[in-house]
Amino acid sequence: MRTTTSAIRVACAQTDPVLGDIAASTAASVDAIRTAADAGADVVVLPECASSGWAFADEAEARPAAQGLDGETIRAWHAEARERDLWVCGGFAELGDDGRIYNSSALVSPDGVESVYRKVHLWNTEHDAFTPGDRGFPVVETPFGRVGMLICYDAWIPESFRSLGLQGADLVLAPSDWVPNPRQPEHLPPSAHIVTMAGAQANQCYVASASRVGTERGTTFIGASIIVDPFGWPLTRPGTDGVDLIWADIDPLGTRESRLADPFNRPLGDRRADAYATGMEDARR
Repeated sequence: MRTTTSAIRVACAQTDPVLGDIAASTAASVDAIRTAADAGADVVVLPECASSGWAFADEAEARPAAQGLDGETIRAWHAEARERDLWVCGGFAELGDDGRIYNSSALVSPDGVESVYRKVHLWNTEHDAFTPGDRGFPVVETPFGRVGMLICYDAWIPESFRSLGLQGADLVLAPSDWVPNPRQPEHLPPSAHIVTMAGAQANQCYVASASRVGTERGTTFIGASIIVDPFGWPLTRPGTDGVDLIWADIDPLGTRESRLADPFNRPLGDRRADAYATGMEDARR
């Protein structure tokens, strides 16, 4: 890392992957990493399925675009991380050792892959192409604090953020492919921003969500990437609806004590686990 302290510059890079084209999609992500590096980024977050595009019709179509951890995309991200002394978090279609295809994200340092997260909550027709994640929500120690990952729709399920918060995550990185919400009032921010801000505040962690742009098979992606502080407030402008880069300077490790020292409330510490219904089926089903 470029910094000698725990303070870092985290960047969210918006790319427009090409469906099924690993080479073109990876090249776009590498260009974005280099642009972020030139802006002084220590951590670069890329969108969901940045390696291949997202709108696969089914598993058969997704399979040729799926890769293991030794695939072209992860190798390229590692090469950039090593050469530019930074960390990369990006989404990719993962071919698991079990032969299944997962909507995954990798956290890559100059030393290699530090963590892989498989999307737990699949959205809409993703079930046709991907297998739901089977490894929970891992949190790893880094030089700049404890880091966890979510992917897009996971943010709408409060237990996703809570699982990371209870493990002490200081920073959540969230590759995403946000789409327009048909119920979205024009005068309000995207619902993706609202759930991200709420997740950050409720779990007292920084969140950096990078969302893609472009259109695939009639689905338009809104960009609008966002970086949020542990109190739920955006730290910089949101991304546009085109290829873009946003960044913010944060200190997840150095501010750990101060951000948990709210004189009024501690959202994690004030929890009443004994009062919550756990393991229940949704009564509305």
